[in-house]
Amino acid sequence: MKNIYERDVSVSHAILLEMDSGMLTSKQLKGNYGEIVTHSEMVNPDEIQLEVTFKRDEKLFLPTTVVYNRETKHIISWE
Repeated sequence: MKNIYERDVSVSHAILLEMDSGMLTSKQLKGNYGEIVTHSEMVNPDEIQLEVTFKRDEKLFLPTTVVYNRETKHIISWE
């Protein structure tokens, strides 16, 4: 259960950082709980899609995809 919580917190933190930056990027972040790779792209002029992949101890988890409004920073979908 602890590992699931750490993964969820890490992914959520990466999403918040990317939404705050507002830039279209691809980057890799390493932290205490694992490694995160993010990739963002424009869906349309108002929306950005962000894909976040989490890896820990050589185990790669399914990616999380978030679409959010780039002006308001409101999340439209989270899968």
